[in-house]
Amino acid sequence: MTRHLDLDALATLAAVVDMGGFTAAAGRLGRTQSAVSAKIAALEAELGHRLIERGRAGAIATPAGTELLGYARQLLQIEDEARLALGGESLGGRVRLGIPDDYVEPFGSLLLRRFMTTHPKVQLDVRCEISQRLERDLAQGAIDVAVITRDPERPTGELLRYEPLVWCAPPDHRPELVDPLPLAVFSEGCRFRNVVLGALETSGRPWRIAYVSSSLQGVLSAVSTGFALTCVAESSVPGGWRRLGAAEGLPDMPAAEIGLVVRPDAGVASRTLASAIRATLARLDRAA
Repeated sequence: MTRHLDLDALATLAAVVDMGGFTAAAGRLGRTQSAVSAKIAALEAELGHRLIERGRAGAIATPAGTELLGYARQLLQIEDEARLALGGESLGGRVRLGIPDDYVEPFGSLLLRRFMTTHPKVQLDVRCEISQRLERDLAQGAIDVAVITRDPERPTGELLRYEPLVWCAPPDHRPELVDPLPLAVFSEGCRFRNVVLGALETSGRPWRIAYVSSSLQGVLSAVSTGFALTCVAESSVPGGWRRLGAAEGLPDMPAAEIGLVVRPDAGVASRTLASAIRATLARLDRAA
């Protein structure tokens, strides 16, 4: 085994995992698929571990690959910081961040405030959209970094945390007593929506969609009137609201996976923002 890791190979590994496949990573890196495969194979041979598994869900990191990927991202970030420091300039440029609006309030506002204070020369553009559209925008090069709800059947990007999904309603209304159950849900394409409706179908609880909105604020506003109830990420539940569950005849909900996806050819500013996202969530988890 050599004493030094090939940073280009590590960047290729990150690209394959983040893009969910060799073909997509090759397109993003501007290389052939065979060149990307050869780079990963050489890295696996050097380390003596299989790093990527190919399956129906795409290219997924093995346990060894996941462990290496954490170090890889740190090393790539350090390389960026070293180049920046030797250049004698503060961090600048433009970064386009995509994030669902239901993640902005829990941690996005804190992240953006700290990042812009630390790096005032960076032009940060933020696009709030559902995860499915953010993944499309990332693939098309319209954004550089995305925080998403990962598709459990085809997970892409880096897993940041598991976020519990919670049934909720305001303290002075009882929409859970209404039959069929009135729901306030996100628009078509939202991954929370599919999980919620699927769980209700499995449980046999009658339901109807009473309100649809593309934004978290729209959904919560409808629920606040007593018009319906909803199921959202736990960190998005307003203070003082009731959390509902089996006692109210509602099914248990799985946790959602919050992921981070970075364009493989992203610049220093984008990688620095990605590191800030990881640090912000880690800080909030420790404070919880």
